[in-house]
Amino acid sequence: MASILKDVSQAVDGELKWGNTEGLSQEEIISSATSTNPNQLPELEALAKEGKVANYRLLQEFQGNNAVMLICDGHVALMEDAGCNAEFDKIYWKSPRSNTCSINLEATAICSN
Repeated sequence: MASILKDVSQAVDGELKWGNTEGLSQEEIISSATSTNPNQLPELEALAKEGKVANYRLLQEFQGNNAVMLICDGHVALMEDAGCNAEFDKIYWKSPRSNTCSINLEATAICSN
């Protein structure tokens, strides 16, 4: 799941930086960004089911022209990534905590390095 999330967050980040996104909703931007590999989002959901993520949620936040994406199991954050860099940013599944399903990464700090 982390690998696919990384790919999706990078695609969305690239779409924000270099695509024609004016007037588009977040869903439309994500759809455009993943159009070259439309199976990624359904595959994320399938892997979540396979991994027994009962209440799969994919959140996104656009911070300027940077994308941050987060996968949760209900209200528990599992993994979070800013698409602007080559590294995977945050792994939460090793020590899951309740009520953590909210975007925490600050893209400006990560993407300026």
